[in-house]
Amino acid sequence: MITRRAALRGVAGGAVAVAAGGALAACGGGGDERPAAARASATPRKGGKLRAAFIGGSTESTDPTLAAGVGIDYVRARVVWDALGELDGGKPVWRLAETVEPNSDATQWTVRIRKGVTFSDGRQLTANDVLFSLRMLVEKRSPQAGFMTHLDLKKARARDARTVELPLTMADGFFDLALAHSMFVFPDGTKNLAKAVGSGPYVVKKWQAGRSSLLVPREDYWDADNGGPYLDELELIPVTDAAARLSGLKSGQFEYAGGLALTALRTERGNSALRLETPSKDLWVDLNLPMNLGLKPFTDPRVVRAVKLALDREALVRTVTLGQGEVGNDLVGAHQPYYDTSIAQTGYDPEQARKLLKEAGQEGLAVRIRTSDYDYGTEESATAMVPMLEKAGIKATLDKVPAADYYSDFKTILSTPVQTAAYHPNPLPLAIRTYYGSTASFPLTGTKDAAALDPLIAAMNRATRDEQRRARVADVLKHLHEHGGDALFARVPTVSGAAAKAHGVESRGYADFPSLRDAFVE
Repeated sequence: MITRRAALRGVAGGAVAVAAGGALAACGGGGDERPAAARASATPRKGGKLRAAFIGGSTESTDPTLAAGVGIDYVRARVVWDALGELDGGKPVWRLAETVEPNSDATQWTVRIRKGVTFSDGRQLTANDVLFSLRMLVEKRSPQAGFMTHLDLKKARARDARTVELPLTMADGFFDLALAHSMFVFPDGTKNLAKAVGSGPYVVKKWQAGRSSLLVPREDYWDADNGGPYLDELELIPVTDAAARLSGLKSGQFEYAGGLALTALRTERGNSALRLETPSKDLWVDLNLPMNLGLKPFTDPRVVRAVKLALDREALVRTVTLGQGEVGNDLVGAHQPYYDTSIAQTGYDPEQARKLLKEAGQEGLAVRIRTSDYDYGTEESATAMVPMLEKAGIKATLDKVPAADYYSDFKTILSTPVQTAAYHPNPLPLAIRTYYGSTASFPLTGTKDAAALDPLIAAMNRATRDEQRRARVADVLKHLHEHGGDALFARVPTVSGAAAKAHGVESRGYADFPSLRDAFVE
């Protein structure tokens, strides 16, 4: 997560789940640990209505360039506007694109558009639409724009009706991952983006910010032979509170609910009327305490190191993740391809933390941690950290921000010395470029270290062979582990749930913001 919020969460955004026996495939990878009800399967059928609840926010919009900023907007966008591609298992699965190929040195990529795709108003989708959409995503500073940092839009062109040439300002061997990252396509020349038509399986019949979206299927959907739309109606309902989403699911108010609290795995363990899913470890959320290296007191690396050593990660896993998570090692991308497992684990040493603070002249240090219950585990971990930090000589207080407002002020996010964050999974090379270096879209730890990081990231970007990619990603990770500002202390599975009659929900890159393209009800 990929809006500002989705990318910060990971919007956005996440990376790939495995279908769960044809039932609820929103998170996949649960294997034999899933209850029998979760392994049920059903044959898709036409008709019916599915009501699905997701987190909303104060900035809800129907503009596809803003969709990644709010959870429910992103879910809606995925069925209204198709994208060039989706991520599955860390690899691109092309949708509107038929093929995406680099030249010999990965300085130019060619996108071949699928034939026969139409928008909901009957227009044929062409290369000009793709080029226009990419330009709008960049110009409107959408979260997706951060994945296109190296795209030279001035030289990009539509070679013919089905071919787009995308030159880059530098080599980027991972640009195919970027193009599979929620690049929604809408018609060339669209003036009012809030009313842009899409090529997806559903169209918006009724929408009101903060209330609900009512969507109906297209009869002429270009990809109907491969699945949905199956539903007569799809209603998306914004519900900020995770407990309220679970309550609505249990009471029959919704047939699906995303982003449930981890506690649901315990409280609903014996509830055969629900199916709950958790993802495989590569899709888990990183719970993080990012410190901005450009803001005091974290301009001193001794203070940063002291905070990392002050966190009892094992205890945080036991309490915050209810023992179902795992210890984090201050790095994104665990269990993904190219992750360096040889890097030593950051330990727990409050006495050493005290010594470092004394050396830095920061005895009696006081910090204020910005936090919220937007994601499960962020506010809980902040509360649990207070006594841990105190043991190391740091007096911490909490600045609790309402969930609906936590990600709405991006300027505040980037000017906060220390805050909690939940990074939802992205392919590791893209996550690195999202959070670190001078061109990062969401540099929660600041850009003070960019002079040292930029060459390492550039070398990573130039890598095209697998062994080169692995080595260059490892170089970046080793630097971040030693010098970075992330106290990434725990990793936790997300939870989604469905009523027994709801099926066909699939993550397709985002466990918390799944695709409802093939959803159906019995």
